[in-house]
This record gives sequence, structure tokens and C-alpha cells, in this order.
Amino acid sequence: MRFALIAALALAVPSEAWTQAVGSYLALKIDDAPLPLADRVSDTDGTIYLVEFERMVLSLRAGNKFRAAVRFKRSLTTADARGRVRSAPIQSMTVTGRYEVTGQEIRFITDSTSETKGVRMLNGTLEGPQRLSLPFDYRNGAVERRRVLRLQLTNDIL
Repeated sequence: MRFALIAALALAVPSEAWTQAVGSYLALKIDDAPLPLADRVSDTDGTIYLVEFERMVLSLRAGNKFRAAVRFKRSLTTADARGRVRSAPIQSMTVTGRYEVTGQEIRFITDSTSETKGVRMLNGTLEGPQRLSLPFDYRNGAVERRRVLRLQLTNDIL
């Protein structure tokens, strides 16, 4: 009788369940392209937007807390031959909050601050105890894109 109960409990736990490693995850790819990655888009008025993604680090911390930091650069120009490239320096953005893991899904709940107003973290997928994929949306001019970050646990980032 005890054996049947133990066997039933063992079968109820999915064999693919794991605990996600706490630590720093570095984005190695956006979709299938390695970082850094540049995305160029033209608007209908001839304005050309260039976003260059430099680096993204996601830190999963004890107590189901997270901190995500992204570095990027935005440039703007026009298709007009006289148009000059207006370049901004490398910018950074940091988002904090908590996360929940259910099965192979990781869900992020951001802290509400004035800096993160309008930021929406999308649910990611655990690809292993040290790997995850995380979709994100961004707007480049009038074009909205969805990309997928591929992150790997890399505790020697700093």
C-alpha cells in the first residue's frame, strides 16, 4: 500500500520539472543573431531609425526577486541626402521586480516606478536550469517588433 502511494506521488511530479538557478543570465542572442545587434527601420516619411542592442543581463535573486538591465543605442536620420545622423550615447534601462516559475514558464512582475511606466515584461520559457528564452516587444519608429532573447547563466559577468 505504501509503495503504491509513493509511486503515485512520484508519477504526479513531472520529470521535466527543475529549479531555475539563481544568478546572472547574459543574453547571448536575439532570435538567432548574436549580440550586439542593430535593427534599422524606415518610416513612411523617410525617417530612418537604428536601434543597436549592446547587452542585456537578467539577475535572478533569492526570494524570487529579479533585476534586468539593458544597454542600447538609438540613432535617427532621414533619407534626404542632406540629413545628418543624430546619434544618442549608449543608454541603459533597469527593471526590477519579482518572478514566479510555473512548470517551464517564468513570469515577471515589475515594480511600479516612474522609470518603468509602460514597461511590460513578457513571460519567458525555461530551457534548462541555466538557460531561458525571454520575448520582448519594442517600437522602432512606427514599426513594432517582437524578438526573443536567449540567455545563459554566466556568473562571471562582472
